[in-house]
Amino acid sequence: MLIDEGIKKNLRLSYDKKGQYREESEIQKWKLAEIDKVLGYMKKEDRTSLLDLGSGPGKQGRIFKDNGAEVTCIDISKEMIRFCREKGLNGYVMDFYNLGFGDESFDVAWSMNTLLHVPRNSIGGVLKNIRRVLKPNGIFYFGAYGGYNFEGVWEDDFYNPKRFFTFYGDSEIKEIVSKYFDVIEFNTIPIEEREVHYQSLILRKNTI
Repeated sequence: MLIDEGIKKNLRLSYDKKGQYREESEIQKWKLAEIDKVLGYMKKEDRTSLLDLGSGPGKQGRIFKDNGAEVTCIDISKEMIRFCREKGLNGYVMDFYNLGFGDESFDVAWSMNTLLHVPRNSIGGVLKNIRRVLKPNGIFYFGAYGGYNFEGVWEDDFYNPKRFFTFYGDSEIKEIVSKYFDVIEFNTIPIEEREVHYQSLILRKNTI
């Protein structure tokens, strides 16, 4: 797990430095549409408690809260959690590997472009942790850039330190998550001027 600790240390530094930048950035329209999609599931199934995994400054979490959700944010960056708390959100400095919540604590888990920082050999354990904190039949929104295989430090990254990423092919990511969740929806969204596309998965905690 030493590689994971090194990755987490660099991520913490990178995101602490970019807190203000991410706070000032606008949420893209396609991301707002993904939030609306999950809100639709929540309203239809009368679900309220949501865990925002890798929340950043809490801009997405605030939208969920404004639409009636009870939001809990976690992020590896203290700076990001500071912004979350300023927005009136419950925020904890925490990573995916060590979710300090009881079993079956949340109706919904939300992760947009955050689990792509987890190495391939650790993603199974992280997904198992997320499954643990979800209530029976709970919903997990898992979105990440992908479409081809890559693992390593992104050399063109403008963050400092440069961040570690893992990208998966479409069939591979569906196969991985299917070990822990039922796949309800899988869609891809093209990203302009990028090799990758965005993989959008709506998952449900299975009974096994």
